[in-house]
Parts: sequence; C-alpha cells; structure tokens
Amino acid sequence: MKINDNIEIKKGDCTKLLEGLEDNSVNAIVTDPPYLIKYSSRYRKNKNNKFCKQIKNDDINKIENKQLIKKSLKEMFRVLKNNSAMYLFCDFKNIDFFKKEILSAGFKIKNFIIWVKNNRTAGDLTASFGHQYEILILCNKGRKEINGTRLSDVWSFKRVPSCNLVHQNQKPIDLLERCLEKHTNKNDLILDPFMGSASTGLACLNTGRKFIGFEIDDEYFNISKTRLKEAVKDKQEELFDIGA
Repeated sequence: MKINDNIEIKKGDCTKLLEGLEDNSVNAIVTDPPYLIKYSSRYRKNKNNKFCKQIKNDDINKIENKQLIKKSLKEMFRVLKNNSAMYLFCDFKNIDFFKKEILSAGFKIKNFIIWVKNNRTAGDLTASFGHQYEILILCNKGRKEINGTRLSDVWSFKRVPSCNLVHQNQKPIDLLERCLEKHTNKNDLILDPFMGSASTGLACLNTGRKFIGFEIDDEYFNISKTRLKEAVKDKQEELFDIGA
C-alpha cells in the first residue's frame, strides 16, 4: 500500500516480504524487532485506554521465533546497500543471541548505543534496580561514515508518554530522526521490516527520507496506515499554509 510517492507499507511476514526486495536496494535499516522476552504490559496503555497486548513472535523459547530473527537478518543484509548502516533495538536479556545472529548474517557491529530514558520501569521492586535504558545496536554492511559531529554512545531521549502510546514498545520519533540524520541523506530509502506503529516511517517523513515498512499484525498495520496518512495530510496542509 502506497501512502504517497515516498512511503509504502505492506502487511505480512517480513521474511517473505523481504524476499521481494532486490539485492542492495535500501540505503539504511532502522528497526525494532521482537525482543524475544515474551513482553506484555498491563500498565502502559494506548490513547484509547486499551491494555497493550503481547507482541507476536516474542517468545525466545519457540524455535520459529529464533528462526524469524535469523532469516530476517540474513535478508536485511542482502537488501542493504554496501557501505550502509543498520540500527536495531534489542533487550539486554537476549543481547548475546542478537549479537551472534547479526554477525552471522554478515554485519559488523560498530556500537552498542545506550538509550537512557527519562524514567525507569517497575520490574522486580525488591531484587533488581530500576531498568532505565534500552540497547540500540549500530551495524555496518561494509563501512558507513557518520554524518556530522561524532557523538558518544550514550543517548538521552524521553520515552513516549503512556497517554500517547499506540504500541507498547513505541520509540520516540526524535530518537529515530537522529539515527536517520547520522547515517542517511535526504531521499534515501529506509527499511523497517518490523514496523510496529510506523514511528520510523514518521521520522522518515519528517526528515525527507523515503520509507518502506512491513508489519504482520493486523491491528498495528491499521494503526500505521492511519498515523502515516494523517501525518502526510498534516505536511501537505503545512506546505499549503506556507505557500498561501
């Protein structure tokens, strides 16, 4: 489904949809795959006050979910252009698995970026410290130089407020925009094979990049479609107001 000339989204299994992309056809990948931690939350709610549901393919104990990550990483390496970058979010509990599969697919790991959030999760209140970060793995196919100023590998961005959530693992758009600005240029094609609620697509729209995203979940695909259509409409109205 084309949202406009620069944004396309497709519903289905990303491993199958990735097979439809040509070798070396995308300029960068920014994605947030299932963490394989069987995540679900009864407390973080979306704007419609519905409890967040469990994410599909998120149980590491199921062999097919591990295979999903393995196969998708190999396909992502194939479709990514040489000397390009991939950003991939993961949880500390399964970082060894993701590191192994990323390297096995052919990528080079350049950084484990620590995203420091503005507050911490509850978790085990008496036996663990409050968890306040996520890991963002910067990978290269070949060697991709950073645009502009070299930053540290500790980034501070506020979480999406619970009242604004439409996906339980929704990432802040300004964080995704930084990824794009550091490793892509305007009109580059960005891939997110685990699209979720299309936050990467919105970051692409804001920064003048092209976007293709895949999502297997019907509900999240429809949320993505709505968010992107509304954002495109808002952009068009902004341009009209400026030109008026």
